[in-house]
Amino acid sequence: MKLAIISHTPHYRSEGIVKGWGSTVTEINHLAKLFDRIFHVAPLHEENSPGSSLPYIGDKIEFIPLKPYGGSKLSDKFSIIKTAPYNLSKINSVLKILGKKDWVQFRAPTAMGLYVLPFLKIRNKSKLWVKYAGNWKMENPPFSYRFQKWWLENNIQKSKVTINGYWKGQKDHLINFINPCIDETELAEAGESALKKNFNGKLTICFSGTLTENKGTGLILEALQNFSNAEKIEEVLFAGDGSGRKLFEEKAAGIKIKIKFLGFINREELKSVYSKSHLILLPSESEGFPKVIAEAAAYGCVPVVSDISSISQYFNNVNAYLLEKISSPEIEKKIHEADDDRNALRLKSGLCVKTAKKFTYEHFLKSLQEKILTEQ
Repeated sequence: MKLAIISHTPHYRSEGIVKGWGSTVTEINHLAKLFDRIFHVAPLHEENSPGSSLPYIGDKIEFIPLKPYGGSKLSDKFSIIKTAPYNLSKINSVLKILGKKDWVQFRAPTAMGLYVLPFLKIRNKSKLWVKYAGNWKMENPPFSYRFQKWWLENNIQKSKVTINGYWKGQKDHLINFINPCIDETELAEAGESALKKNFNGKLTICFSGTLTENKGTGLILEALQNFSNAEKIEEVLFAGDGSGRKLFEEKAAGIKIKIKFLGFINREELKSVYSKSHLILLPSESEGFPKVIAEAAAYGCVPVVSDISSISQYFNNVNAYLLEKISSPEIEKKIHEADDDRNALRLKSGLCVKTAKKFTYEHFLKSLQEKILTEQ
């Protein structure tokens, strides 16, 4: 049984080896346990790969490069149209290899979904499922996202659609599906690390993700700037990078708390960050379900997160600190809350480790077989 994955996951060529965004590549490496061959059709960027990128494992997985598209400039938006003919030809070449018993997975939402979803409706003869990784209940989404959600919700493509969370009135073909982020071996190691964590001293806080205003990087720095008990914080670690990093570093220079910008780091380095951290801050304006929350939770690192999308269906005020609104005073308030009641923080940490068990790749593969691959 073969699988073709069509996605916007960025890939890079480093010393002759193709690497892709680490979390997606790891998931696909695990999917190879269920399929004889996997084709991943995704954009290839002509630049050095960030530290968070990983190579594919084994010879079952073949990367099919697409032309990258999009960007911040108005002219970049037209690249979606300019690259469409080439990218569709690449996608079509893979579809021709597949039979009726094989599978296609399209990962939405992405700008190319505007033309890929209709194209799959016409050209695809294999089984299909769509993974919608974004916020299914996003307010005021861009047109391309709104179109894709409308298409998928009305099941024009005739397939199962996996989404983040379960929502009132949800149609039968829309399936709540947990995104995996950790295997059982790492989960056990993370649990041991969590048990050793000391909650009596200074707090170590982390952030993991792209350094942007949308992810709340600026709000975190504002909260730290105004935090009245700076001596209670050992350090704050920012794992990730982004175009605004320099400006954020300049802003952090004026803050009394010790702040480190680590850039994109590899998995082992990220584990070290989670192991030493008591809190992970992620005050995002929009998310599907960020895997970093569950990753950090496995290490007993308690999330301080926005109450958006399906996050509170897994991490709420019992095992995390939910932001009532996305603002720097609210972030500051939650850090104070964690610092003031260390027993509650320790209890939340233990509950986080238990919650993280739902996010293993083993659980993901079992659910995939039961809910998707046995159907149609």
